[in-house]
Amino acid sequence: MSADRLVAAYLSDLVMAAEPLPEERRTDLIVDVTSHIAEARAAGATSDDDIRQMLKQLGDPADIVAAATDGLVLVERPSAQPRLRGRDIATLILLPVGVYIFLAGWVAGVVLLWTSDRWTTREKLLGTLVTPFGFASAQVFATVDFGDTLPRVVGIPLAVLLLLAPVFTFIVLIKNGRPGRSAE
Repeated sequence: MSADRLVAAYLSDLVMAAEPLPEERRTDLIVDVTSHIAEARAAGATSDDDIRQMLKQLGDPADIVAAATDGLVLVERPSAQPRLRGRDIATLILLPVGVYIFLAGWVAGVVLLWTSDRWTTREKLLGTLVTPFGFASAQVFATVDFGDTLPRVVGIPLAVLLLLAPVFTFIVLIKNGRPGRSAE
């Protein structure tokens, strides 16, 4: 990861952690930390290792915000819903359609799902086991000739169920996906 990306990721984490602070204090804190990083870079911290060490010395963004809240009343922001990260969007796309990417896409979606902190174990099981391989399960079911072994009165509702299950799973995951829920 390049030095610029390291700094951008750190500042992004700081902005998210500082969200509960009153606006003026939040802005001051972000400006102070950004200035400190700029000064350190101007003083010679240019390599990835130098930047990592400097950011480590600054401390975890959540700890910086905790120190900045001393004596302050935090502002509740109920309307602010945490945004989905790129990996979460990839998870939501790869689970229903990833099998079409040489099967590896679906497997990658499952790995991303299980390594995410946004969903509970129950939701991870839902995303993994409800129609494994997403829409491909319905496609395989629709193309296999069961002949006389499966009556149409059973086959058609089953095919519809196989088509709707990934949609249901997608809705549940997107509705419930919030950071830190994996411990629930």
